[in-house]
Amino acid sequence: MKCPLERGCGEMWSSVKFIDDKVAFSRMPTERELDEVAQDFDAVVVLVEEYELPYSLEEWKERGVEVLHSPIKDFTAPSVEQPLEVLRWVEGQVEAGKKVLIHCMGGLGRSGTVATAWLMYSKGLSLREALMEVRKKRPGAVETWEQMEVLKELEKHLRSR
Repeated sequence: MKCPLERGCGEMWSSVKFIDDKVAFSRMPTERELDEVAQDFDAVVVLVEEYELPYSLEEWKERGVEVLHSPIKDFTAPSVEQPLEVLRWVEGQVEAGKKVLIHCMGGLGRSGTVATAWLMYSKGLSLREALMEVRKKRPGAVETWEQMEVLKELEKHLRSR
């Protein structure tokens, strides 16, 4: 996919992987990169725990970026309800025409899990199809058995809707 940012995808954004025109996932931006991120994204999903943040979540809000903080402990998976809440929030942002960045610490496990879930939720892809798409962009995304299990549960839930 071509870089969907009007000003192009700079150096920081080699770590940003767009999974559709409006939604991307990445590692956690550094404090120095917040202005650049805020130019490109209108909303951010922060999956790291508060103690992992090198800056306050208020830094996003001060830059006009909407924030959903939905912390997941590193190398673990959320309950199936937590990603559903995140996905509904992302859907609302996208419907409002906003670009959304989903990030965790390294951009693999937690954000890879939510990115995979987004493709399942928004595009109707199977877990296998969604995971293949995400891993094409970021090999190694979805790191643990536990994360895979929650995606399997989510797939069952989405099929039953």
